[in-house]
Amino acid sequence: MNYKIKRILYYMPKKMITKIRYFYVTGKKLDLKDPKDFNEKVLYLMLNECDDKKKQCVDKYLAREYVKEKGLTDILVNLYGKYDNANDIDFNKLPDEYVLKTNHGCGCTIIKTKNQVLNENNIIKELNNSLKINYAKQTLEYQYENIKPCIICEEYLKESKKKMPNDYKIFCFNGKAKFLLACEGRDSEIKKVYYDMYWQKLECTKEKQGFEIIKPKNFDDMIKIAEKLAEDFKFVRVDLYNINGKIYFGELTFTPRGGINNTIKQEYLDKWGDFIDIKRG
Repeated sequence: MNYKIKRILYYMPKKMITKIRYFYVTGKKLDLKDPKDFNEKVLYLMLNECDDKKKQCVDKYLAREYVKEKGLTDILVNLYGKYDNANDIDFNKLPDEYVLKTNHGCGCTIIKTKNQVLNENNIIKELNNSLKINYAKQTLEYQYENIKPCIICEEYLKESKKKMPNDYKIFCFNGKAKFLLACEGRDSEIKKVYYDMYWQKLECTKEKQGFEIIKPKNFDDMIKIAEKLAEDFKFVRVDLYNINGKIYFGELTFTPRGGINNTIKQEYLDKWGDFIDIKRG
């Protein structure tokens, strides 16, 4: 949906906007009174249960405190700095490699690798422009409303010759992991494969999955961590990295694909919808 149209829709009642967006993507009416499949229930939770804890967890800076509260400080990526304005960044004090990103949505991410020369003025301009974006208006995902934008600088994670490590997106329902999306080659030709908890491929997507991704040796530890982070929510996707056996926190996502995943077969959307108990206290 065109960004300009979304900005106009943003000022309409939220339920109406969400129904319009859902119909635009799927061609179907959205049932918010009796939601059944995965997309419907994710959107229902976005509209009806966007509490302070969720708002904390979608803030990439404040989410670090949530991880600490869960006793999982050791999985946090090293933080080099936090800035309210890109002009405050002292690039001379940063290490040879780092990642700069904004905290308030799917904003810009800048990766600095060893021996790479960056144009600092362009970076400052790009980051400051990103700070001005209201991602609730851009994506119509209301958990991003009222986040105070900032910039964070973190350790650059890499694995052997890969520029970007594998990403494991673990879908958790009522605190229990049910399946995951493993991603490899995010810096080149990305491979994405859905697996169940026994690392059996799920033929759930309309997209190509003609390849395999190796199961991490400490997969069980990843699941324990994901379920610990997910225990307060009816649904959340916990994103983790795993580099040479070391597990790192990525982020918490409450509306994958904006809450409307039209790449998944309907039979799986129905099955995954059954996992979400919206009546649970």
